[in-house]
Amino acid sequence: MLKNTFLLILVCYFSQVLMAQQLVPLDEAGYLRQIDSQITTSGQSAAKLQHYLLLSEYWAQIDSLKSLEALNQVLQSPKKNSLDEGVIAYYQGVFYANQGSKTTARQYYESAIKALENNPKQSDLLIKAYYNSAYMQVEDKGYDYLVKTLTEHCIPLSEKSHNRSLLAYSYTQLGLTFMSVGQFDKAEEYHNKALAQLEKIPTEKTVHLITYLNLVSNYCYKPDSKSAKIYLDKAQELIQPYPDSQHYPNYYYQEAMYYTTRQEYGQALNSLNKGVTLAKEKHQLRLLHLLYFRMYNVYLMQKDYVKAKAQLEQILKEHILSKEAVNRRITYTQLAAVNDVLDNHKEAYQWMKKSNALGDSLSQQKLLEKMNEYEILHKTSEKQKTIDALEQEKKENMLIAKNKNLRITILGIALLLSLVIAFLSYLTYRKQQKLNKQINISHKQDLMHIESERRYEASQAVLRGEEQERQRIAQDLHDSMGGMLANIRMSISSMGGDKSTALLDKIDKSILEMRRISRNLMPETLKNLGLEIALKELCESMSHKHFSIQFEAFDVSENISFQIQLAFYRITQESISNVIKYAQANNVIVQISQNDNTLTLTIEDDGIGFDKAEIVYGLGLKNIENRVRLINGNVDVVSAKGQGTTINVECNV
Repeated sequence: MLKNTFLLILVCYFSQVLMAQQLVPLDEAGYLRQIDSQITTSGQSAAKLQHYLLLSEYWAQIDSLKSLEALNQVLQSPKKNSLDEGVIAYYQGVFYANQGSKTTARQYYESAIKALENNPKQSDLLIKAYYNSAYMQVEDKGYDYLVKTLTEHCIPLSEKSHNRSLLAYSYTQLGLTFMSVGQFDKAEEYHNKALAQLEKIPTEKTVHLITYLNLVSNYCYKPDSKSAKIYLDKAQELIQPYPDSQHYPNYYYQEAMYYTTRQEYGQALNSLNKGVTLAKEKHQLRLLHLLYFRMYNVYLMQKDYVKAKAQLEQILKEHILSKEAVNRRITYTQLAAVNDVLDNHKEAYQWMKKSNALGDSLSQQKLLEKMNEYEILHKTSEKQKTIDALEQEKKENMLIAKNKNLRITILGIALLLSLVIAFLSYLTYRKQQKLNKQINISHKQDLMHIESERRYEASQAVLRGEEQERQRIAQDLHDSMGGMLANIRMSISSMGGDKSTALLDKIDKSILEMRRISRNLMPETLKNLGLEIALKELCESMSHKHFSIQFEAFDVSENISFQIQLAFYRITQESISNVIKYAQANNVIVQISQNDNTLTLTIEDDGIGFDKAEIVYGLGLKNIENRVRLINGNVDVVSAKGQGTTINVECNV
């Protein structure tokens, strides 16, 4: 679990990246003086209100009260109609996004997009509104939705408006999106596209700094510290003249990543402490907690698990990043992992239990949100029908007033129409109900299928990686250590004497032990002689005086694919290991047979057994299930307390 910390921090970082990567000018003091001067000299014009909006955007990250005050100057102004409605909506979205109100922010961004779509003068705000709106929906719609928005809206609009800064910004954000899912080569490709655009801009700006820092992150994750240092130096040269810039904490965050990649943990912590000090001064609380989380990662690298645990507990206590359920679940999971390493297994279990409960809660919340969305759509439809009916009735009453002689006839027609409308409304309502149920069921099934596929793909990758690593280690032991020990043995053998005899015995035992470990990692018997002989040899090697393993084989073909042979070998190995660890058994029967194209493996022991309703499957049984799924097979575990355990595996060959 601890090995995955880097990627978890990457996901956590990306979940806050919008707040940390606003295009705030590097010379913030000069920027504020310019805004204040425009507000003072612009009277009651639209330009004054526009600069209040810029002021609100500037303060949004670091002082919500000042940001709201500037925004209210516009909202409460009698001249606010002189500004485009979409412009005001965009800056309202920026304010609420920085307050963590994603739903409200997304609504304002969508309003801005609708109002600005046909206004070429505001293409810059339209591009940012598209990006920010898509970002707000990443948790629900996934990163592919953000990629789609950047490629179909932001980049084409930037090219059309010839805005190289926003085009470079869109490319680096696209690279950041790929980086967040671990596709670092693809991310580098888009960051380089951003650099190509930046080379055409004569003066370096904030977008240059953001691109350089994103490249530092990407190269650190690859890892490629040499390339990371190039862009870290560029970022330092660019930001150094502006010591009060709110971008500095993010710079120190990237500097710490660089030192962490180089395993210079003391310097990494020094950079992080500088960033923490500045983030506190600037009231950049979200970025402050990202720096805390990076400190936690450094402590993990140093194997100082006590400080790592304390860092996570501080993050939870201050409750900034952990306000969001996704980040809180990450923190719970990491606390479980750290406590497990510290042998605080009970506390680790409690944190993992909280993490799992929160995961279930998030899934339920998404489902309720979708149901509420359908309900709102349905109610809106019903209200519209009511309005239409009232309008129709009004027209009919006006017609009756003008045509008194036809009142009875018209009234009859109106009643008949009302009945028809009511009947049609009822039919429509019933059909809509059925359609909503079908959509809901289909959505649930799609979610379950996607989740199942993701887990299956992850299991495949883990098992394949495990086998590749086993093969590499076995090969290294055989080629390197084996040769070295053989060479030492020859040297000592040439010396002669009693002492050399004793040393030769020890070296012989070492060579035998090395070969045993190598065969266990990747048995040569399986490669050279096939599954039946390999399983027989495995059973013999794992038997001992008080533990008997009986092996039986029937009609096993030699033409079975190596992937299936390896899976059956590992399943047998894992099963016998579980029996030795937990079953307290004296005897085990391993039987493998083939009937036409069906290969069957049975492992049966006379141990203590277990109640399947009470037991929580551990890593061993999970590994067996994953390996069976990898070869499209079936597994059945039969057990009861005091009656031993039987594992049946079946696969089509």
